[in-house]
Amino acid sequence: MTDGHAPAFFSDLDFPDQLYGMLVRSTIQRGYLVDIKPPPMPDGYRLYTATDIPGENRLTVTGTTVPVFTPYEIQYYGEPLGILVGPDPEKVQELVSEVLVETELLSPVQFTDRFAASQVVAKRIHFSGNADVQLDKAERVFETECETPAQDHYYTETLGVAVSVSSERLDIYCATQWPHNVKNSVSAVLDLDPAEIRVIPTVIGEALDGKIWFPSLIAAQAALASVLSRKPVKLVFTRQEDFLFSVKSAPVRIRYRTVLDEQFALKAMHVRILINAGAYSPLIDEIVDRMTIAATGPYYCPEFRIETYALRSSLPPMGAFSGWGDAQVSFALENHISRVLSECALSPTEWRKENLLDRGRITLTGNELKQSRRFDELIDLACKKSDFFRKRTAYELLNRSRTTLKETPLRGIALSCACQGNGFTGKNPPGGSYTVSVTMDTESRVHISANVTSDSMRRITLEQASAILEVGKEAIFFTDSSTDTTASGGPQTLSDKLTVILPLVEKCCTTIQKQRFRNPLPITVKKTYRPPRSEAWDASTLQGKPFISTTPAVCITEVELDPLTWAPSVRKAWFVIDAGKILDEGAVRSAIRRSFTLACSRSMAEYLVIRDGRFAPGDSVQYDMLPPSEMPPVEIYFLDSTEAPRGVGTLAQLLFPPAFTSALHQIIRKGATSLPVRPEDIYTLVTRKEEAE
Repeated sequence: MTDGHAPAFFSDLDFPDQLYGMLVRSTIQRGYLVDIKPPPMPDGYRLYTATDIPGENRLTVTGTTVPVFTPYEIQYYGEPLGILVGPDPEKVQELVSEVLVETELLSPVQFTDRFAASQVVAKRIHFSGNADVQLDKAERVFETECETPAQDHYYTETLGVAVSVSSERLDIYCATQWPHNVKNSVSAVLDLDPAEIRVIPTVIGEALDGKIWFPSLIAAQAALASVLSRKPVKLVFTRQEDFLFSVKSAPVRIRYRTVLDEQFALKAMHVRILINAGAYSPLIDEIVDRMTIAATGPYYCPEFRIETYALRSSLPPMGAFSGWGDAQVSFALENHISRVLSECALSPTEWRKENLLDRGRITLTGNELKQSRRFDELIDLACKKSDFFRKRTAYELLNRSRTTLKETPLRGIALSCACQGNGFTGKNPPGGSYTVSVTMDTESRVHISANVTSDSMRRITLEQASAILEVGKEAIFFTDSSTDTTASGGPQTLSDKLTVILPLVEKCCTTIQKQRFRNPLPITVKKTYRPPRSEAWDASTLQGKPFISTTPAVCITEVELDPLTWAPSVRKAWFVIDAGKILDEGAVRSAIRRSFTLACSRSMAEYLVIRDGRFAPGDSVQYDMLPPSEMPPVEIYFLDSTEAPRGVGTLAQLLFPPAFTSALHQIIRKGATSLPVRPEDIYTLVTRKEEAE
């Protein structure tokens, strides 16, 4: 038996006679690989390249292929060309620096507003009515454009893998959100029977959806060296290597054009979304669909046209961050709505109440809402707790009456609304389904096989199983989380544990409880999630109900601006959420606070630009992140509910950034269109505004 906890960090694992690996990488942004010439190699050191791969030289993830080692065409700076292994990690690093890579240069593929059809790797055109006609004949069209650059996941433990090999099997230890994809990928690359491979997930930490497919690539590279050398291999990225070459959130550029009717309700909307997918982006189809679905947000718009394009470029692989693109769209949409309301002098609360989707209205995907999203209650409670109306009126009068920004205090307050979509579009994850099994043995001990790795979810699951089966928590065990003991399935992400896994465990336990006094033990019950027929989803047309559930929420943020340094500070943020039935309030609050920390750092500190195909700053030490000591105060409230629990893990990232920039807009009367918003950015906005006046 086991408590099922993942082993310690993979980087702490060591095996007898272990070799250390380091990747040999391209030194150009795009071109052809002519030759790789290693230096004289001491005994025990080897360089393995694409020519040494016995199986497929590629990973195939959700229809996208990524080379394990590029054999010929280089697509981005730092693309892996091979792996050099040896018994001394310092000597390995020295030898890698001496490898001579001969290349032939090609012009890099750029990310721009104008692009060739061959550059498009995924797209969605989704519309209702004829928004373009409405825009053409409208007297007034509101237009804004926002851009969100790449963001680094900045893991506590850098990326890597530890591989142990024997005559019978291959054991792979790595921090991954998708263990079975690691197993299947290594099997294909090495041409091994999947039964000979076991993946043991180690501590993931805050993965932020950056450890979904990328660990499979690293595992395949290290496993190749391990099998060919017949020795254990440990591949650990340096902090600098992790920063420069790991998957980042995809940079996004979004333009909104909107028309209001005579009653100032949304009449038509045209949205154009451009996603920089880098050289490879295996999750891009899900990202494109989610961003398209999120384009009108929680609002009702009768006519719309949404164009979403994911474009290939000569950059390292771009992919998901928490929310899979929802946060970038929410930032652009809520900023756009705030500008429209400001220019029309409309109430940010009353207008939203009248235009938000609610029971009986049709969503962007043609789904009629059967239940209220309770936004009126959410907005009212948020306004009450934050004293929103008094503060907004006072700040508006002060900001409009002052003649210079040197007069203090400079304050603003703003509101944003959003819904978090829980689970993948179409309900089931790529590469499998959600499956859980529970066994009660002859000693009335309970064994749960489910991908439940966090302490809070384990605690909730234990309490649930204990209550249903009427056994003590000490008699309940989790099987280990290796691929030998868990059912094949998709990645752990998008609040699937709370919204899917937990209800499956409940169903298994309930079935056992009904059978245990009539049938002999042991009893094993397996349950697989199947979407209700009434919640059909057509992925080809984006019609139906896309998510398992949605979590409505409201954020109000109060901001103050220092007129000497132009540094913004958040006085306080308030979140009001309809999270369904709260099973563990402490765990839910912790999840929201973690998301809030990420949102604050993204909004005010994390600055990552790309120069000549390389991330800047070139040193990860210079990558600014907001320290916990500088996190602003936050208040979190929940509406009472008996509905099924809903995810909350990305809500703050959806809500806080646009509320923050909209509050700044109230102060300086100029909108920030990109993140982060730094003092120098505010100074530039103010200076340009003064020059224009």
